Amino acid sequence: MISINKIMNQLRLRKINSNFLLCFVIAFTFSFRAQEVITLTIEKSVDFALKQNPELQIAEKEVLKAKAGVWEAYSTILPQLDAYANLDHAWEIQTSRIPNFLKPMLAPVAGTIPGIDLMPDFVDIAFGLENTLRTGATVTQPLFLGGAGIAGIQAAKASRRASEENLRLQKQTLILESSRAFYSCLLAEELVKVQEEALNEAKANLEVVTKRYNVGTASGFDKMRAEVDVANLEPDVIATRNNYQSALTQLRTILGLSRETQIDISGEFQYQEDDFGNVTLPELQESALSMRPEVKALIEQKYIAAKGVTIARSNFLPKLFFHTDYSYLAMRDNLKFTGDDFSKGFTSSLNLQVPLFHGFRNSKQYQKARLDYRMMLDTEKQLRDGIAAEVEVVYNNFQEAQQKFLSAQKTVALAEEALRLANLMYEEGANTQLDVLNSRLALTRAKMSYATSLFEYQVARYQIRKVTGQLEGII
Repeated sequence: MISINKIMNQLRLRKINSNFLLCFVIAFTFSFRAQEVITLTIEKSVDFALKQNPELQIAEKEVLKAKAGVWEAYSTILPQLDAYANLDHAWEIQTSRIPNFLKPMLAPVAGTIPGIDLMPDFVDIAFGLENTLRTGATVTQPLFLGGAGIAGIQAAKASRRASEENLRLQKQTLILESSRAFYSCLLAEELVKVQEEALNEAKANLEVVTKRYNVGTASGFDKMRAEVDVANLEPDVIATRNNYQSALTQLRTILGLSRETQIDISGEFQYQEDDFGNVTLPELQESALSMRPEVKALIEQKYIAAKGVTIARSNFLPKLFFHTDYSYLAMRDNLKFTGDDFSKGFTSSLNLQVPLFHGFRNSKQYQKARLDYRMMLDTEKQLRDGIAAEVEVVYNNFQEAQQKFLSAQKTVALAEEALRLANLMYEEGANTQLDVLNSRLALTRAKMSYATSLFEYQVARYQIRKVTGQLEGII
């Protein structure tokens, strides 16, 4: 009996252990999936942004709405077909009083037929029955709307084209933002490397100074200065690491990824020659004024405003409609309608509407439409002047970023050589610890300036394409 209990207990323990192991495996699997890291390149970053960014999805839906608006505009000139069925019940049928035509007609025989002279002069007659059922269909075809129908269709098509240009603008803006966010991550990562390298060099320098201090060839002040230098660099390393995590968060937000998604970046932070550096400023401005989505969208908006004037003018013109009605009518005192009760009706008509006076509404609408068009002309001039100025600023920033990078590249090489000589001369006793620290600080600043100038140059490459309307398709 005891052996059986032991066996049962062992089986229970094995079952519990197996269940625990299964739960652990499942939890570990889900945890592994949750911690799965997405490695992003510049191409993947832009692709994620174009697929998942909410603002771009809204712009895409605006295009679909504008396309639907075109068909909606066509409905104003297309025939309208409606079917109807009406059932009327008269709770009390009205009567009409008419002269009694029988009394004068029977007057010659009044002597032979008694009571004719007692007939009333007027009688009440009821027309219709209690229930009236009418079914049928109507067709209405606008023949002339004063130009409003065609103008509305043209305006709707222009609105669709404007929404497509706004979508292009959203895409280019998103490409620029996602590219800037990606290169911000590369910059932050590079600055972490620079600060960590500076910290490692400071620790190595502290070891050298400590060894020299132990053998009496370095002063306690030199050792203290080296220790302070290490202590000052450690917070900088922490700050740059935090900045890197913040840059990743910003990139994740722009790409429309969830907060739980772990991302990493993969890319080379290096200089690339750009043909835009050889294009003159007037050529870039001309390209911007002809290719920018904002300009094309505004041209469509101006066209819409012009068609708005046409639509407002149509309110002064007559309108002609063709109307056809095909129906069946039946009347009964009960609801037991049969096919024999119905009579057919088929009518057609032309309806001419001539506006005469609508309380000055039409004239004010026309005045507002003309003002809207003139405002669009002013807006167009303002936009073109603003684009020309924006291109000039971005062009100068691009040239400046390019020159700053080339200068920083040379400075890093000089600073590295200066630090090498400072360390060598300090080991030989030809200079002080302060010279080493200053040389290392100069190298750190040079590397940070190099990384920052490279970041500015890369962003400027995208900005100059964005302001000229040529950012799509360059990734």
